[in-house]
Amino acid sequence: MKMNKPDRRTEITRQSIYNALIDLMQEKKYSNITIQEIIDRANVGRSTFYSHFDTKDELLKSCIENVFELLNDHFIKYIEETGNQTRFVPIAELLEHIMANSRKIRGIMSTESADLVFDKFRSYWNIKVEKYLEGRLPKNKEPRVPLAILTNHITSTMIELFKWWLNHNTPYTPQQMDQYFQELIYPLLGEF
Repeated sequence: MKMNKPDRRTEITRQSIYNALIDLMQEKKYSNITIQEIIDRANVGRSTFYSHFDTKDELLKSCIENVFELLNDHFIKYIEETGNQTRFVPIAELLEHIMANSRKIRGIMSTESADLVFDKFRSYWNIKVEKYLEGRLPKNKEPRVPLAILTNHITSTMIELFKWWLNHNTPYTPQQMDQYFQELIYPLLGEF
């Protein structure tokens, strides 16, 4: 990204370019999308595109970061509003947010680029999960499973549930998925 603090017009232009990419990703493989198709769909000039992004990959990266900012903002808001840190991860709230922003988030998470998105998602949540686990770890006691392995396992479980839920057209409510996740995870944490 080239600009630090965009003005309103810049934000509208960037959003138009994001939307064009998301729309195209739902129609064809990311690797087959051209910059010309993006600028045609966004109704912007080539120089306008390049004033915001150097490459199509940079646009995708920015789009993914935008999705994570939305999810992170929602997660932080949930913690601040409820003070609820008893559940491991507020899965229901994250899935509700995905459903409410389904065009943007689900569009990116259910395309050929989903693996890239989920890899970034894994990195992001590994940090959050590890901090949570470190806070629960009794002093002077080593966990039975190394923290890095447990963190990876929990994050992988969450990601695979998200993938399954999206790939099966959300057959369960976010609240049910939250309950299933908690049922899968809490036995692992019982003697942690």
